[in-house]
Amino acid sequence: MKVLGICGKVGAGKDTLADYLVRKHGFVKITMSDIIKKEMESQGIKEIDRFQLQQFSKEMKEKYGEDIWAKACIEFARRNHLRRVVISGIRNSAELKFFRTLGDDFKLVCVKAERDVRFERIKRRGSIKDVETYADFIKQEVDESKLFDLYDRCEEEADFVINNNTILIGLYSATEAMLKELGW
Repeated sequence: MKVLGICGKVGAGKDTLADYLVRKHGFVKITMSDIIKKEMESQGIKEIDRFQLQQFSKEMKEKYGEDIWAKACIEFARRNHLRRVVISGIRNSAELKFFRTLGDDFKLVCVKAERDVRFERIKRRGSIKDVETYADFIKQEVDESKLFDLYDRCEEEADFVINNNTILIGLYSATEAMLKELGW
């Protein structure tokens, strides 16, 4: 099984990259937040916002270890006999350490974009989980930086860095070059 992990700040294009890999290269997308949501729902929690997701995740990590969601992603992939997986939303060192145990079958990609570009993207996508003002966006970044130790170190930990400040074709071209270099 080949696993491509994606990290990056809010609005950088993590899910856009993951969706491209699914569409064009047959990867199966697993997001940490989806795994967490499924667990919350199995425990009877119905209405889930970003804050609740983060709090639940934190509680479970304190109880079962910082890499609980990374392990859950790989367990899901193995149980479903997946060959090519993209995991969007890797945010802490313990998760990364676990994924690195997969050896050469795991690579981490950092998707980066300037703050103003990212804010404009989240405004356009209009998700209920996103903030509405620039001030709230800055606060969200500060909060996520405190919660997730890879948030500000993603680029230095990554095997590949993709700059996503321009149009989609730039992201797609960089992705194709990366896959060619990997031989995937």
